[in-house]
Amino acid sequence: MKPFLLLLRFFVTTALLLPLTTYAQDNYKIQGTVKDNRGEPLIGASVSVDGTGLHEITNEKGQFTLTVPRQSRYAVNVQHIGFKRVTQSVSFAIIGNPLTFTLQEDQTQLSEVQVTGRTETQQAKLQPIKAEIINTKAVQEQPSTLVELMNRSAGIRIRQTGGLGSSAGLMMNGFQDRAIKNFKDGIPMDYLGAGYNIGLVPVNMLERVEVYKGVLPTGLGADALGGAVNLVTKKSLYRYAEASYEIASFNTHRGSLNGLYTDTTRLFFIGADAFVNRSDNDYKVDVTVTDHETAARSEATVRLFHNKFTNYYAEAYGGLTGLRWADELRVGVTWFRINRQNQYGSSMSQPFGAALSRQYSVIPTLRYRKAFNRLSLDQFLTVSDIHTQQVDTARGTYDWYGNFIPSPSRLGEITTNGSLSDITFSYFTSRTHVGYQINDAHKAEINFVSTIIGRDGRDPRGLKLPETGQDILSLPAKYNKLVGAAGLQSVFWNEKLTNNFIVKYYYYNTATINVDVYGTALGEHRYASNSSFGIAEALKFALTPATFFRVSAEAATRLPEQDEMFGDGNFHRSNFLLKPEKSVNINAGFRTEKRNAYNLEVNAFYRITRDLILKMPIDFLFTQNQNVSNVKGLGLETDLSVNFAHWLRANGNFTYQDFRVFDTGNRLTEKARLRNTPYFFSNLGLNANLDRIAGNGRLQLYYYFTFVREYYLDYIPKSLEPDGFLGLWGKAKFEAPNIIPSQALHSLGFTYNPVNDQFAIGFQAKNIFNTNVYDNFRIQNAGRSFHLKVNYTLK
Repeated sequence: MKPFLLLLRFFVTTALLLPLTTYAQDNYKIQGTVKDNRGEPLIGASVSVDGTGLHEITNEKGQFTLTVPRQSRYAVNVQHIGFKRVTQSVSFAIIGNPLTFTLQEDQTQLSEVQVTGRTETQQAKLQPIKAEIINTKAVQEQPSTLVELMNRSAGIRIRQTGGLGSSAGLMMNGFQDRAIKNFKDGIPMDYLGAGYNIGLVPVNMLERVEVYKGVLPTGLGADALGGAVNLVTKKSLYRYAEASYEIASFNTHRGSLNGLYTDTTRLFFIGADAFVNRSDNDYKVDVTVTDHETAARSEATVRLFHNKFTNYYAEAYGGLTGLRWADELRVGVTWFRINRQNQYGSSMSQPFGAALSRQYSVIPTLRYRKAFNRLSLDQFLTVSDIHTQQVDTARGTYDWYGNFIPSPSRLGEITTNGSLSDITFSYFTSRTHVGYQINDAHKAEINFVSTIIGRDGRDPRGLKLPETGQDILSLPAKYNKLVGAAGLQSVFWNEKLTNNFIVKYYYYNTATINVDVYGTALGEHRYASNSSFGIAEALKFALTPATFFRVSAEAATRLPEQDEMFGDGNFHRSNFLLKPEKSVNINAGFRTEKRNAYNLEVNAFYRITRDLILKMPIDFLFTQNQNVSNVKGLGLETDLSVNFAHWLRANGNFTYQDFRVFDTGNRLTEKARLRNTPYFFSNLGLNANLDRIAGNGRLQLYYYFTFVREYYLDYIPKSLEPDGFLGLWGKAKFEAPNIIPSQALHSLGFTYNPVNDQFAIGFQAKNIFNTNVYDNFRIQNAGRSFHLKVNYTLK
């Protein structure tokens, strides 16, 4: 009887509990969307349920789903940085119905977050190594170019030899052109040729621009003297697509498209960036016109007629993230093409009406990154061929009015023999960075950049060897370079003192046929190699988290670049006799800020350089890089930004630099200012942000002013400089085209977001008073222009 009763108890108990167990195992879901007070989805909001331990983060659409056990009522908590926390009671009766949570901004919380946490941009500004951070995200809706943004920064001038697509050279703290290295996401940009540079890339493509002055971080590890520019591309954890289109004066069109797709696990990603730049560049210029019948010369204002530029760029990439063996494995393919009409050479002395140049390439890249506890590895590889073509076959010349003057004895308009050059530059670039966190106070890094470049080509109308008549471009030219850096970053005294110590090694060798300054093939083979070491120290001492001093010093070497030695196959001559330039650089600065009120930065610098490599015109057609034996000087720059109200902000800066040649052996040029180099320039900006315009619209109004003091195309005796204090006012004691006049430029614009940040319309009037603008080598740039831009982002 007893076994029977036990068996009966078992079946009764099972019968009673089974429905409850089955009921408890059913899945009940709380799902919904989190939005801000404008109705925009909030990505990354935290959603939790009291008493369950359940937690979820909203996706790119602001959505969440939580699987919960059965209860009569649930307390759902939603919070996000910068917003007030919301708790909502949800009854079991409405389980499964979509819920909507709306969060209100919390200004107090925002202030607390800004004090305790910093963005990557803010962190970069606070490093011992001086960095100017240009926040492109803040102005990406404006029809502004990256050149304009950088020119508004202290200590920086971008000089262009014409309109959109013209050569853009960077000058910073007394150094210029290739003495300042360009990087894309920490990788030297040489492998991208002319397809991706500061004159072409839209601001929409970038997260920010890091401009390092003087000493470079170990992770960049290049042979720069004056600093570096690192273009940091956009990064996102979420899917998005963004498009922009700009139309402007001189039949200018600029478009960009970029997007990213990630799977729900974020282990896989694929994306693309593309942009196009096109302009007729047919603005008016003041030139000297020569009558081809009487040879009489007269001044005239004409419109450029053979100055079109078109550039296409596209990059597709994909990869894996968050794996045990890789934090990121990324593969990319880049394609670009440039078509350029050549209106003039190194100066505006002679017009052209038919000469063309082209450049194109397809470039594969590979990047691998992984952090192993204390050890981190970052490896980049690329192999590419960049093709450059020059077409000059007009049998005659053009005047500034576009009239063709036949000359049967000529085979080209630029040179008598003309050109049909087709040159291939082959690139192999490897960059290896290894970091090791020794302890909380010390981090060691090593960085190696290896570059192998070759040049091969042909030009049936080009230079020939004097003895054999062989095309000089058909003879291979080789260039190999290695730059290594090892650094130690240390922090002391509760992070009040930060120190960076860096040692560098430089090596290069080259082999080719020598050409003289006039472009004549000399016939002899030129072999050159050089190696040296450098050392750098950067120190920062913080009085408070927002107030600090920093100082850096460096003994550096800058190796000649391949385009400086080989030329560019266009208007830039080769020079295989270039020597490396060596420099001692010292920087000292002070920075302070009061959150939401002001920030002030003052920086001074001193340079003494031997064999400075300077790009200069050798006649009215061609330029060439040459060594300037001895240059020294000092400078001062200041930058101030003030918030007058939460909606109104002003900023201004100025730069003065006095760089002069010495020990020249020439009484007239001794202590003369460095040629073709501005010595004083300043900027002023005013921004107003107005909310609640026509509903939920937002309007930004802005004004920019830029001033550049007159400077000189060539060396002039110091006795002929203006008598005013530091040469800042007064007139030079001569009148000649050698003077690049003072320039004051004013620009006005606005950006309007009708509903939210997804769609924006931007308008800007540049150089509103139509001032004559003269830039590098006194080439005249465009006058007044109008720009309209629309921007749309889908997240």
